[in-house]
Amino acid sequence: MRLTCRFELRAAAACLLALPVPVLAHHSQAEYDRSRTVEIQGEIVEVFWRNPHVLVKVAATENGRRTVWELEGSSVSSQLRRGLSGDMLQVGDSVRVAGYPSTSRQNHMMLNHLLLPSGVELLLRTTREPRFSGSQAVGTGSAAFDEAKVAEAQAQEAQGIFRVWTWGDAEPELWYFSGPERFPLTVSALAAVEEYDQYEDNPMMQCVPPGMPALIGNPYPVTFVQVDDDMIEMRLEEFDSVRTIHLNGGPEADVEPSPLGYSIGRWEDEDTLVVETTRIDTRYFNRVGVPLSPDVELDERFTVNEAAGRLEYELVVTDPQIFTEPWVWRPYWEWVPGEEIRAYQCAVAR
Repeated sequence: MRLTCRFELRAAAACLLALPVPVLAHHSQAEYDRSRTVEIQGEIVEVFWRNPHVLVKVAATENGRRTVWELEGSSVSSQLRRGLSGDMLQVGDSVRVAGYPSTSRQNHMMLNHLLLPSGVELLLRTTREPRFSGSQAVGTGSAAFDEAKVAEAQAQEAQGIFRVWTWGDAEPELWYFSGPERFPLTVSALAAVEEYDQYEDNPMMQCVPPGMPALIGNPYPVTFVQVDDDMIEMRLEEFDSVRTIHLNGGPEADVEPSPLGYSIGRWEDEDTLVVETTRIDTRYFNRVGVPLSPDVELDERFTVNEAAGRLEYELVVTDPQIFTEPWVWRPYWEWVPGEEIRAYQCAVAR
């Protein structure tokens, strides 16, 4: 169901800001009522342990009726880094679960806690405190890295940008899940957001990778690889994506537009990689319907800060059809020896 706001020049911004939160955000973030927690007890009837989201179905008996709940956890990539794996959940297990209920889908919740028959509690979101008293919790911290991989990574310290970087920004709600109130949008862009349907129009629901710049705003590791003197690849875990950065320019005018665009890079000094990207052909700036035009230009700066163990980043998005002024974002990644790029292998849940 789409909500409709009639736009007039002076009322456009106010109208969009008045829309209910679920319409403005990716379903796995703002769809849920975080002000209350629902508990149910039942039997696991299905486990879908694949990116982009874990999905567990639990059959519960309520008032004499059998009801199947859909419980959505965060990505497999996130679960593995908390020490959780799919083989911990078995069809037929009697479990107790708790989470935030959906505001738009019946019998659907964000899964935070799951108590196994063994008494072990799995924490499937960012929470670090067990909910069920006396339970042994798994998922309270990060999984240990292989010692050999840690030693190998530490030997790469002198290689500057060319190592695996782990997301280090502490921002709780990333911009690619944020509604229009966060951005300096034009009236036409605001109207386009209002027409966006978070289920029907979201390409990620069908495992279609986002284009630039939404691809860069993901909370998973990235790495840079020097392919040859003229080319660097930026490899991202999410959607197993690869960006090509051309160091000596190239025939931009002869290149067809694509979701990732055409990127030209240069070294400003030995620690800063500057990248300019044009010819981007993708519908959305972020994952909740903010659009992009074919005229968008991206300016990026990747700066290695060895003292802090960080890869500092600046993104400037210029698109006069969409933004009333350039939009700037400055997060960072951290160097965590032993971290690696894992296979994402996105799949669509049944």
